[in-house]
Amino acid sequence: MTDPTPEERPAGLLGRITGMQGRTKLLIAVGLALVLVSVFAPQSCGGRNVEEEQAIATASAALAAEPDAFAPDKTEAKLLRQGFPARLMWVVVFTVDDPEGGPEDFLHKADIWVNANTGDLEQVIVHKPDEE
Repeated sequence: MTDPTPEERPAGLLGRITGMQGRTKLLIAVGLALVLVSVFAPQSCGGRNVEEEQAIATASAALAAEPDAFAPDKTEAKLLRQGFPARLMWVVVFTVDDPEGGPEDFLHKADIWVNANTGDLEQVIVHKPDEE
């Protein structure tokens, strides 16, 4: 079998793929399927084993252990995906509003990240009153 002349060769990536023999196409398809499964399967299987109340309790204990601890007026918890590959995380925000400020002004604020699968404390950020 002779190599096709440049005029007979298909143009572009799609043309080269369609011009390949059957076995090569099969190997490429299997490789792409493995890549897709390895990227998307962990996200779909990663469940949430920690409920909102448990995350808030863990975060409250972490806040109490901090040197700049405060008694919050408001508690808010949200479930988010963090990092790559994505992991489910509870973000618990404790705040004390500034009575003279607007809705974004706080006297105290703490952001606490709790792993939604294991319940482990991931990060604690306590904002000091003079921080923006």
